[in-house]
Amino acid sequence: MTLLKMKIGNTAVVKKFNSAKHIASRMSDLGFHAGKRIRLLRTGLFHGPLLVEDMECGAKIIISREIASCIEVEREEIK
Repeated sequence: MTLLKMKIGNTAVVKKFNSAKHIASRMSDLGFHAGKRIRLLRTGLFHGPLLVEDMECGAKIIISREIASCIEVEREEIK
Protein backbone atom coordinates (compact mmCIF):
# COMPACT_ATOMS: atom_id res chain seq x y z
CA MET A 1 0.00 0.00 0.00
CA THR A 2 1.09 3.61 -0.32
CA LEU A 3 1.74 6.12 2.43
CA LEU A 4 -1.29 8.04 1.20
CA LYS A 5 -3.58 5.11 2.13
CA MET A 6 -2.34 4.81 5.73
CA LYS A 7 -4.60 5.72 8.63
CA ILE A 8 -3.59 8.30 11.23
CA GLY A 9 -1.66 6.71 14.11
CA ASN A 10 -0.57 3.63 12.16
CA THR A 11 3.08 2.68 11.85
CA ALA A 12 4.74 1.20 8.79
CA VAL A 13 8.07 0.42 7.17
CA VAL A 14 9.04 2.18 3.94
CA LYS A 15 9.54 -0.40 1.18
CA LYS A 16 10.33 1.60 -1.98
CA PHE A 17 9.72 4.76 -3.99
CA ASN A 18 7.67 4.59 -7.18
CA SER A 19 8.75 7.99 -8.42
CA ALA A 20 11.32 9.94 -10.36
CA LYS A 21 14.90 9.48 -9.23
CA HIS A 22 15.21 13.09 -8.03
CA ILE A 23 12.27 12.64 -5.61
CA ALA A 24 13.71 9.43 -4.15
CA SER A 25 17.08 11.18 -3.83
CA ARG A 26 15.52 14.17 -2.05
CA MET A 27 13.62 11.91 0.36
CA SER A 28 16.83 10.00 1.06
CA ASP A 29 18.58 13.31 1.82
CA LEU A 30 15.87 13.89 4.44
CA GLY A 31 16.59 10.46 5.98
CA PHE A 32 13.49 8.90 4.46
CA HIS A 33 14.60 5.64 2.81
CA ALA A 34 13.68 1.97 2.42
CA GLY A 35 13.60 0.22 5.79
CA LYS A 36 12.68 3.38 7.73
CA ARG A 37 9.97 2.92 10.40
CA ILE A 38 7.42 5.73 10.28
CA ARG A 39 4.12 6.77 11.84
CA LEU A 40 1.45 8.91 10.21
CA LEU A 41 0.63 11.70 12.65
CA ARG A 42 -1.74 13.94 10.72
CA THR A 43 -3.21 14.78 7.34
CA GLY A 44 -3.85 18.33 6.20
CA LEU A 45 -7.36 19.67 5.74
CA PHE A 46 -8.84 19.77 2.25
CA HIS A 47 -6.40 17.15 0.92
CA GLY A 48 -3.35 18.90 2.35
CA PRO A 49 0.06 17.35 3.08
CA LEU A 50 0.81 14.53 5.53
CA LEU A 51 2.82 14.86 8.74
CA VAL A 52 4.99 11.77 9.26
CA GLU A 53 7.24 10.88 12.21
CA ASP A 54 10.54 9.00 11.95
CA MET A 55 10.17 6.33 14.66
CA GLU A 56 13.95 6.05 15.19
CA CYS A 57 14.80 9.65 16.02
CA GLY A 58 11.42 11.35 16.40
CA ALA A 59 11.98 13.77 13.52
CA LYS A 60 8.84 14.96 11.74
CA ILE A 61 8.52 15.61 8.03
CA ILE A 62 5.70 17.05 5.95
CA ILE A 63 5.11 15.19 2.68
CA SER A 64 2.87 16.28 -0.17
CA ARG A 65 0.07 13.94 -1.20
CA GLU A 66 1.65 13.59 -4.64
CA ILE A 67 4.89 12.25 -3.15
CA ALA A 68 3.05 10.16 -0.50
CA SER A 69 1.20 8.37 -3.29
CA CYS A 70 4.59 7.21 -4.65
CA ILE A 71 5.93 5.78 -1.37
CA GLU A 72 5.23 2.07 -0.88
CA VAL A 73 4.93 1.03 2.77
CA GLU A 74 4.19 -2.14 4.68
CA ARG A 75 1.99 -1.66 7.73
CA GLU A 76 3.32 -2.97 11.02
CA GLU A 77 0.97 -5.14 13.02
CA ILE A 78 0.54 -4.30 16.71
CA LYS A 79 1.84 -7.14 18.88
